[in-house]
Amino acid sequence: MKTLLVMTVGQTDVQLVDQGVKRAFDKDQVSALHDQLRDNLASWTLVETPAENGKVLTSLLQREQWEICTPKLDAALTYIGEMSLNSILILETTRNNRSDPRFAGKVLQMRAKAKGIDDVRCCAYLGPADRNLEERDCPLDAIIRRDVVRRIEDAIRESLKDVTRVVVATTGGMPEIKTLVKELVRLHVPANIEPDEIEVDDGARNGQSDRAVSRKRVDPIEPIRLRKHALLLIEKGNLLGAWGAVQHLDAQAHPWTLAIKWLSCFASSLPMPAECDLAVLNHQRMAVRAALRVELALRAGDIPRAVHGTVAFFEAALWDWLRQRDFIKEDGATGSLDSGFSFATKPTGEKKDRFNNKGKINDFKEGVNAWLSVLGKPELTVFWNAISDDVRNLRNDVAHNEPTLTLMNEARTRMQAAQLWSNTDTFLSQPVVQNVLKELGEPCPERLCNDLGSTVRERLLAIF
Repeated sequence: MKTLLVMTVGQTDVQLVDQGVKRAFDKDQVSALHDQLRDNLASWTLVETPAENGKVLTSLLQREQWEICTPKLDAALTYIGEMSLNSILILETTRNNRSDPRFAGKVLQMRAKAKGIDDVRCCAYLGPADRNLEERDCPLDAIIRRDVVRRIEDAIRESLKDVTRVVVATTGGMPEIKTLVKELVRLHVPANIEPDEIEVDDGARNGQSDRAVSRKRVDPIEPIRLRKHALLLIEKGNLLGAWGAVQHLDAQAHPWTLAIKWLSCFASSLPMPAECDLAVLNHQRMAVRAALRVELALRAGDIPRAVHGTVAFFEAALWDWLRQRDFIKEDGATGSLDSGFSFATKPTGEKKDRFNNKGKINDFKEGVNAWLSVLGKPELTVFWNAISDDVRNLRNDVAHNEPTLTLMNEARTRMQAAQLWSNTDTFLSQPVVQNVLKELGEPCPERLCNDLGSTVRERLLAIF
């Protein structure tokens, strides 16, 4: 069992104890006061942190011996339990700036070792040679320099080896670093471990010692960030990616995630939950749903799925018409599409082409041609002609071969040449597609995907 504390250090992590109260250092004098502590190690001792706060110090008091405390570390140690803590990573700054608490890491290290914790590592992500956290002239370094990120990431990755519990206390330091450290720990922590993020409440307001409290609940900023991220993924047709980004959120607290869950079910061709109220995902016409899947696949750049879906769109439309047919009246058949049909006399001629020898609908090429002539749906016939043998063979090539750049480029070229896809890889924009859907009764097929996107966007932007 190994418990690791990852802690960021700021200006109030080291304070002076004066007559039973703790006094923080003035922010403009922090580095000077830390230098005095560093240069006079024999002149101070570490003591327990008192509860009460005193006035800010601009200079160390004139006395032979100072008492120093570490409020935030003490609160974290109490929260974790000193006997349970094995290792600490202290992330600090040691620059030559007057506001840098450049000796804080060493003080905290001494305090931890006095408590029996020997494995304490200090990592200065900004050192004496550094000046700024960011580099404004470089877009990639405009918030945090990449070399700073690497220093922190390397330290966190190394410290997380063999851990069984991780506590993150981003209680001090720069806001940008606090967020970065939390995310890097989440990224590198072993898969079966959930980091415990804590904050330190100032207990002096109630006459008590500082107290560490868990912040395991989702930061309210994260769901807002995830809404935007999910919207971008959905707009690009990546419905499964959008669900993967938000599925860890509690649906009761964040009901907008339900819409994304339903989209993921649709993308995976799974049964839609009964409570789904995105009507188009449960559209009575299979061809509408099939067309949406092709459009979304193209937006996501998923050429194999789009190729399959383009041919499947025709099959869905054909079955939409067959499901409306009165087989008893028009074919003299009893039974159903699912269980098969029986006939008073054995089908012959053209009718024989429409049903196979088991009484099922014949949807092979000969059967399709026979049904198209009977159904008399001209737009469906036009689409059938568009997905010629060449296109249908392409679907088989995609299904049975490993997709390659050459094969995918060839697929796109064939689909665009047949006007099944546009030159910008869209499906619902094509007249040959729109006409099939209009023939089935869908009035505005070109708006199907955008209307779905608008509805989902409204759900994600709504205030709950």
